[in-house]
Amino acid sequence: MTSDTGPTEPPPGRLIASGRAADVFDLGDGTVLRRYRTDHDVEPEGRLMALLGSSGIPVPAVHRVDGCDMVMEQVTGPTMLDDLQRRPWRLWQHTKTLAALQRSINQVAAPEWLTTDDAVPGADVIVHGDLHPMNVILGPEGPVVIDFTNAGRGSAAFDAAISYVLMATFETSGLIDRIGQRLLVRAFRRTRGAALVDAGLDDACNYRLADPNVTAGERNRVERLRSTSA
Repeated sequence: MTSDTGPTEPPPGRLIASGRAADVFDLGDGTVLRRYRTDHDVEPEGRLMALLGSSGIPVPAVHRVDGCDMVMEQVTGPTMLDDLQRRPWRLWQHTKTLAALQRSINQVAAPEWLTTDDAVPGADVIVHGDLHPMNVILGPEGPVVIDFTNAGRGSAAFDAAISYVLMATFETSGLIDRIGQRLLVRAFRRTRGAALVDAGLDDACNYRLADPNVTAGERNRVERLRSTSA
């Protein structure tokens, strides 16, 4: 179905989102197709989302997986980041929600079939690995967590720390955005637990630096964060 250059068939619907590894298409029937651009088996990701959904974690329902394609429920609404940009006074509320969502994911025991990256410490709980305000949709029935590409086995400390690192080192432009970023990461560290974040910070920085998709600007910020935490 796929090759190293990704699928060649025409787009199945309207492109509504595009990330570093995958595109999302609106299929027009209340579902979306998330399609990776390179060979990537989405079966483990879909299986994990089904497990989390059955455990009470708010995730999109997965309808079908096939090679690098995943068809899932379409959740309408802004991302948490979009809402923060429009209504910055909701920062504390959204930060508490983000921390609570991550905590609920980490409370689910990792199944035996779930693998992880060798660079991720711990193997006792499920970690999202990429939880931040862009990966939470504020749907009609409440917040929904998306994008479990980096999920696997790990520790709650690592998951908390990688979220902190991602939010703290994301490249922003403009004074207002930088102030908002600082307030966000400080609030997250407090609500998630400073001791927990600090316990996984060094591993999270090293993990992030090993990612080839990290930009030069992000890499510099991660290195500075790691040096100040040493």
